[in-house]
Amino acid sequence: MTQRDPQNRAGGQPVTLADMVPVIWRRRGVVLLVLALLLGLVAALVPLWQPDYQARAQIGFLPATPAPLAHSDNGAAPPAIFQISDIDTEMAVLRSTAVLSAARAVLRGEGVNFDPEPSKLAQWLGMDRAKTPVIPPGESIETVREARDIAILRGKIKTAQLDNARVIEVSLFDRNPARARQMLDAVINSYVWKRQNDLRGKLADQYDETLRQRDAAIIRQQQQQQALMDWQDAHSLAFGGFAGVAGQNGADDSKAGSLETLRQQREAARIDLAALQSRQQAVARANGDVAALMRLPEIANNDAVRELNLRLAQLRGMAADLARRYGPRHPLVQANQAQIVQAEDDLQTAISAQIAAINRDAGEAATRLASYEAEYRRIMAEMAANNRDRLAFVQLQRALEDAGREVAILSDRARLMQSQLAALRPDVEILQAPEIPGKPVFPSRRHLAVLGGAVAILLALAAAILRDYLDRALHRAQDAETLTGLPIFAVLPRMTKRDPQGRAADEENEAIGHLQTIIRLRHERRTPRMEQAPTVPTDPAATGRVICVTSPMPGDGKSRLARKIAARFARNRHRVLLLDGDLRRPTRLMDQGFASLMTKQPAQDEGDFTHASIPPSLRNLQGVLQGDCGVEDAVLRLRDRDLPGSEPVPEYDFLGAEDAVASALAGQLMAEKLGPLIVDLKTRYDFIVIDAPPVLSVADAIWLMRVADDRLLLLRAGKSHREDISDAANRLAQAGCAADGIVFSGVSRRGAYYGSKKRRKAS
Repeated sequence: MTQRDPQNRAGGQPVTLADMVPVIWRRRGVVLLVLALLLGLVAALVPLWQPDYQARAQIGFLPATPAPLAHSDNGAAPPAIFQISDIDTEMAVLRSTAVLSAARAVLRGEGVNFDPEPSKLAQWLGMDRAKTPVIPPGESIETVREARDIAILRGKIKTAQLDNARVIEVSLFDRNPARARQMLDAVINSYVWKRQNDLRGKLADQYDETLRQRDAAIIRQQQQQQALMDWQDAHSLAFGGFAGVAGQNGADDSKAGSLETLRQQREAARIDLAALQSRQQAVARANGDVAALMRLPEIANNDAVRELNLRLAQLRGMAADLARRYGPRHPLVQANQAQIVQAEDDLQTAISAQIAAINRDAGEAATRLASYEAEYRRIMAEMAANNRDRLAFVQLQRALEDAGREVAILSDRARLMQSQLAALRPDVEILQAPEIPGKPVFPSRRHLAVLGGAVAILLALAAAILRDYLDRALHRAQDAETLTGLPIFAVLPRMTKRDPQGRAADEENEAIGHLQTIIRLRHERRTPRMEQAPTVPTDPAATGRVICVTSPMPGDGKSRLARKIAARFARNRHRVLLLDGDLRRPTRLMDQGFASLMTKQPAQDEGDFTHASIPPSLRNLQGVLQGDCGVEDAVLRLRDRDLPGSEPVPEYDFLGAEDAVASALAGQLMAEKLGPLIVDLKTRYDFIVIDAPPVLSVADAIWLMRVADDRLLLLRAGKSHREDISDAANRLAQAGCAADGIVFSGVSRRGAYYGSKKRRKAS
């Protein structure tokens, strides 16, 4: 049997939003319940929320404040002390410990308490207990409190650059708007005060440093002047001697020219020696390898080496050709091998000669460089001896002039810094003073209420979808029809005790009447069942109709349905037998509300046992199947007063077991004796209604369904699970006794069989 489950989440097409709408509508009770609970929780928690208020301020920096020590001697304009790249540094300084410590001192003087106040939500949750600070060894409680207050204040502050300009926007968040403005005002003023003090201190330090440098320059000037005077005293003929020295300028100039030429030759010799040494290192790295040596340009470019290498290559190519043509022992091949060996020796000799030439050139270059160095040092010594006195005088004069110039520069700079220090103005200003914020920042209580409502709706919808996903029971008859592929014969309402007007009973009887009509129509067509041939023998007198009612699991109400069907047919003056086919758990009539029972007295023919001769324990279905008594001895007459109205109370026969039968015996009786019994009953009754046990509990239901003409599978809304329904339908189909239709019970009343609510109210 092909079965299809439209709510199978394991595969198939993806679930869309349109598929969720009927699910949510079906679970609207869950949606409303979860939504009410969540909205109540939101309504209780939102008033406990204390939102934060944001106080804002803006600080601007002036880019044209000069730095006194940045003045250059050529009169160029000084660079700015503050640049746009310093914004990040200043934002870090604003949140530094020094600024926040000064702000804390101001706020503590104004009576601001930094201890965090517990929120109403924390108080409601019992989390408002103050924690005792842990004091590390070697620290005081005041230090710990200051560190904690600074951390709290730093956590309330946020800084950002405004529109890529020299402006910092400072925000401070607090639950009290007035305190937020007060704290931010203290932080801003502390930062401006600290920056001004830092700038003044920096300028004062620079001024002191300039004075110190000027005093040191004056001392150096005096020392240079005294050294010049001492030198003049030591060289009394200095000025006359300088005239004689001047006569030697021509010789000095010629020596200077030769010295420059010698210096150039020395540099050229050093370059040649470095090149030759690099060649020697390359030859040393080759370590005698001919192939590696041939890759060196110094050896490969030699004419003799190149010719010998070319000849060796030709001989090797000829050797390959001769070996292929004559074989390795041919005289020509051997002669060629001798020529190759000779060529290799010649090539090695040529390479060695080239290496020796490189080493020889390197030695000559080293000797030449040494000679140039010695000559250069000799000329330099002569020139130093001739110019030592003149250079000493010139150096003393130049040092004295430099010292005087440095004293003048530092004196001018000190006067300029003194004037700027007197007229110092801060390079920062408050563009926007903090004000008391008028409304809280996100999330406010209104925001939380909206978000809470949205989240509550989403969670309610998710709860409905999850409830539907986890619920494997059927709730609609259409789902049962789609799942099993069987038609719906009847839909029975859910019976409750809170039904004083009996509307549910009316709808149930109407549904039973609808089911009776379907069974009659099927009885008129008399459709034969091919699968009954091997089980139920045929009898022309067997005109009765067998109706079997079963369910997947116990507790679905099949016994009540079977009794309702039997009573319905009995009211129409049909001969009806209600057969309780559950031998393992037989129905107790006293528990079903039948207080008055009537026993049918069988006709006593000669040779038959009388009714009184049969023990009461054998007058039941078990005794009939075992052959201990006849059908007429075991049948009970029932009067069903469960139908409403003033119609005659229907009467029908009942056949069932008295006590539970062992499993092995019950299976054997059903397999061997049920078929002939049903044929006999069909000759006695117009309708035999069988109350079969559940399909998934025992196998007796298979035998009872196989002998039935109308097979009904009872399902209960909210109780019958999809897996059980599929398993039961598959078992019946595999046994050749598939159900003909479904009776779906336990649904909510919608007036499907007994009119709408408006019609019932009108009646």
